[in-house]
Amino acid sequence: MKAIVQDRYGHADSLKLADVETPVPDATSVLLRVRSASVNSLDWRIMSGRPLVGRLLGFGLRRPKRRIRGVDVAGEVLAVRKSDSRFRVGDAVYGLGSGSFAEYVSADERELSKKPDGVTFDDAATLGIAAFTALQALRDRGHVRSGQSVAITGAGSGVGTFAVQLAKWMGARVTAVTRSENVELLRAVGADVVVDYDKSDFTRGPDRYDVIVDISGLSGMGALLRTLTPEGTLVCVGGRGGFGRFIQAGLRRRLLRQRVWGLLSKPNADDMARLGDLVVQGRLKPVVDHVYSLPEAPEAMAQAELRQARGKLVIHVS
Repeated sequence: MKAIVQDRYGHADSLKLADVETPVPDATSVLLRVRSASVNSLDWRIMSGRPLVGRLLGFGLRRPKRRIRGVDVAGEVLAVRKSDSRFRVGDAVYGLGSGSFAEYVSADERELSKKPDGVTFDDAATLGIAAFTALQALRDRGHVRSGQSVAITGAGSGVGTFAVQLAKWMGARVTAVTRSENVELLRAVGADVVVDYDKSDFTRGPDRYDVIVDISGLSGMGALLRTLTPEGTLVCVGGRGGFGRFIQAGLRRRLLRQRVWGLLSKPNADDMARLGDLVVQGRLKPVVDHVYSLPEAPEAMAQAELRQARGKLVIHVS
């Protein structure tokens, strides 16, 4: 099969299209014909081998442990190993499958959900890491309730565009913090207020928030905490600062009793199914910046590494 492979850490020029063996699913996996995949920050972090702690946690010390990039996937089931599997050959599914920048991938069926009718494969491929990260940040860490005020930094990103829409679905008043070129986009997806961080610092304004979901990592944690209401919660999702920011959040919560969390999201089929249902209901619309072919995947990764994509970048495979 054709796949985007990598044999050394580096930038997008370390990726190449190559012929490799088709994977064989294990006892808990299914073989998918990949129709679409999408790009996440996790993909280019593995590509670059940074942060270095990631190599210790499973990326691979000297070279990528897994040659094929990509995690988010949407496709069709070609083979099933378990007799009591939730899926049958021919089912259209979406979710996670490590090595999804390829014509075929072996995916753990516990991290897949059936694709609803009416949702395209391209849209379904976006409902992986970014979408359930946004959902779990708001629901499980922020405990967002109707009527609350929620601020989302890095709101023009994949996680951010989902978070804005999900917070509105939860009944919150949403302030989206983004760069100048994304202002109209965030208004279009439902943000009540859009702050252009190229022109103003929202942490210096008069407003206070019940929940802040920090995706960009551009503001200091102290400044973000001072922008909360007395019982407010800060949820750090990613962005600049990486693992160090998660460690700082844990120390502040334990030692200073501050309401701050670092989120390491956990994939599960129920959350993915919920996200698919919201797309069908028109409550959630994936924002797709650009669609690439499989041979163009290195170009997509180069764009993602610049951190300037508006919403999601999709790899259309077949």
